[in-house]
Amino acid sequence: MFPPPDVAPPPEPSDYPRLRPFASIVGGAKGDTVIQADASHRDGRISAIMLSDFGLRGELASWASFESELMANGGPSLHGSSAFEGQAALQVRKQVLHLAKDWWMVEVGRVIDEASVDAFSAHVADVFLQDTATRDPLLFSGFNLGNGVRGTAEVLPGLRVGLAANAGNPTSTSSILEFGGAFPPFDRIFYQAAQKTREDISGYPDDHFHAYVVTPSILYKNEIVDARAALQGFVIDPNTGDGKADDLRGYNLRGAVQLHLWGDTISPFVNASLGRNDTVDPSNVTKLASAKYTGVGAGGGVDFNYQKRFGRSNGVGVQLVQDQFKVGDGVRTTNRYYNVGTTYWLSKNIAAGARFALWKFEQRGQDDAGERSLLVTLRVVL
Repeated sequence: MFPPPDVAPPPEPSDYPRLRPFASIVGGAKGDTVIQADASHRDGRISAIMLSDFGLRGELASWASFESELMANGGPSLHGSSAFEGQAALQVRKQVLHLAKDWWMVEVGRVIDEASVDAFSAHVADVFLQDTATRDPLLFSGFNLGNGVRGTAEVLPGLRVGLAANAGNPTSTSSILEFGGAFPPFDRIFYQAAQKTREDISGYPDDHFHAYVVTPSILYKNEIVDARAALQGFVIDPNTGDGKADDLRGYNLRGAVQLHLWGDTISPFVNASLGRNDTVDPSNVTKLASAKYTGVGAGGGVDFNYQKRFGRSNGVGVQLVQDQFKVGDGVRTTNRYYNVGTTYWLSKNIAAGARFALWKFEQRGQDDAGERSLLVTLRVVL
């Protein structure tokens, strides 16, 4: 019997929630030679490397989804970490609840602000951007993975405006690594807040610090152009237990543009950032110094995806980045990062890679330092 007209029929069975596990695993070898003073005698080395990135994605409704991501990293400079009874170097990455409908989107949790991500070569990301030559330039320019909320709104086709906000201990967002100037005895306030994780049995950072980051942004994307610009504003309380301590303030203006030409066969890109912030008086860290920290970063590169028109992502990429910073009229420090890599997909899910990487530290009055590396990898993406 059919139900009366004023009674709704029973709902169709829902296929939500949908759960989709994902994983990427990379193994291989990394050979290093050290850039050092003539009087130093640090040895080069060859290391077997292993990293994995894994987690769970899913949809809860047509307008709600989530992602939970963890990473087992490769230890300092990919030289290995504890493997006895399991991989010890486990990182919590994205932990996101995502709401979106039509022209708007909101995320909460541990989110990545896409406006803070530099454009980079797909062929130098063989170890998930976790080696010094690819990770450090991202962090210097203000890459923001952290606890917060982020939203965007599409105001014109392809054009979105965004706003991200983070609040918590400075270690709860990676963007604080961009905030420069010494905080004795460490060279940046992020490390001063983080140092307690090595001393406290609980493993928590120093809770006397607190930070706020607010980032308005604008993003544009079509088949050829992918561009983004953002202004990160920082306020850091260096001692929440003392209302007399001066807050530190600063900003970071950053932008990135990447082109996808001839069906993404050629993909050039450029990035730039300019950061400026307060510093503390070395003799009294509760007071501000007159000198300001200034950091400038610029870089770019190009991918040649020579089989893109055949539906394969095999290619060669080149990426060059230079970062410079100083405090007041002090000595300028320069870091340079060079990467040349290639990727060949053996199947839909398996890729072989090779890359030459170099990073170099330069400062007047000090010997140059750095590392040259050659990486050969095999990667599985599921």
